[in-house]
Amino acid sequence: MISRLAAELRLTGDFNQFRISTPPMSITVSLASAEELPEASAFIFADAPETEREIQIQEFQKTISAGQEGQNQVLLAHEAGLLLGVGILVFSDPATSCLWPPFTSRKDCADEILQEMARRIDESGVSIGQVLIDPAQLHTRRLLTRNGFPHLTNLQFMRHPLSNLPSTELMKEKQIEPVRFDAVQNRRRFLDMLELTHQESHDCPALNQVRTAEESLESHRSSGDSDQAHWYLFQRGETDLGILLLSEHQSDLSWEVVYMGVAPNQRGQGTGSAMIQFGLEQARAHNQSALTLAVDHKNSYAIKIYEELGFVRQNTLSVHARLRSQFPGKKPKFN
Repeated sequence: MISRLAAELRLTGDFNQFRISTPPMSITVSLASAEELPEASAFIFADAPETEREIQIQEFQKTISAGQEGQNQVLLAHEAGLLLGVGILVFSDPATSCLWPPFTSRKDCADEILQEMARRIDESGVSIGQVLIDPAQLHTRRLLTRNGFPHLTNLQFMRHPLSNLPSTELMKEKQIEPVRFDAVQNRRRFLDMLELTHQESHDCPALNQVRTAEESLESHRSSGDSDQAHWYLFQRGETDLGILLLSEHQSDLSWEVVYMGVAPNQRGQGTGSAMIQFGLEQARAHNQSALTLAVDHKNSYAIKIYEELGFVRQNTLSVHARLRSQFPGKKPKFN
């Protein structure tokens, strides 16, 4: 659902070409009602080509309305009864929320919307509220930072077309066996391995300080369309080595590596390469067009491995995020 929203909202576009504003009057930010959603949608897509606008509005409203109550939040900013801006905040799972930069031409309005988003994120108890944005959008990035969403890292997106796969059978060579996820039989093993692979990780290490293994697993579950159908733990004999979580994106006929991690004492031995090669073979066996992934741009070691296996760099996006400072004792509620 998040990827669908991103496509509809043109995620990498620059929504905030701010003009110099007059001194603020009284801006109020409130949750859009079902009756206000059409007006909000028309505001968001006002600059879309006329031939596409109505379809985009309808698809957007359908997507927003599909979530459970309070999950997909559209925030409206008014001044003297006039709609000045719209914000979108999505609680994608019990540990994660995603937002889009406010749709508005006024800085003061954008500030108000983002501050309301920050308040709702804090009250929800999720571990992270994040937004992905083109690194070149400096005005918007400064806006996010000053309103409590500082820069976390940049993500390098990579893609493998599933042609010319490596001929070496690394799994067999290294005597590694895959184990499918089973919520009853081995959930605890997956959680333990997930927590273990977070240790000394170079992929967004700040996240490992604010999310439990349970929350991470639930967050990965919400990525794509396949839930846990393609989650694997890898073992050699009685030793667990690492974990690979794959997800389908049916609209793109592609799979995504939503998480890959190797136990600290197994790193540097080709285990990660074998796991990714297994993922490539699985994706091709299921007639997919590509396998994609995102990796922290500072993780040069992982990027080198991916490139050696045939992945090609695509675009880069900056992650701005609001992180929870400590774990609350209860699950977040959508309201």
